[in-house]
Amino acid sequence: MTLSKETVNKLADAMTLEVIEYITKSPKITTFLYEMVGEALCETLGNKQADGSCSFDGSKLVPAVVDRLRINIIPNSMPSDPADL
Repeated sequence: MTLSKETVNKLADAMTLEVIEYITKSPKITTFLYEMVGEALCETLGNKQADGSCSFDGSKLVPAVVDRLRINIIPNSMPSDPADL
């Protein structure tokens, strides 16, 4: 079954807020954030090994950086009339 572009757009509009809620309530988002902050610190501090591992102990620095972040997922556009969903 192939969906038309119009159908895909309507489904995307209707599902966006539910998907955002699902993502923000999932514990996976915290794990992902910690991993990404650890990778960013490793790259930034220049401690990345040839095998991709990091040579510094981020057990204190990663949580300290994460505590200073606020990540919001918001729709970049929505119909002006929610009844259109």
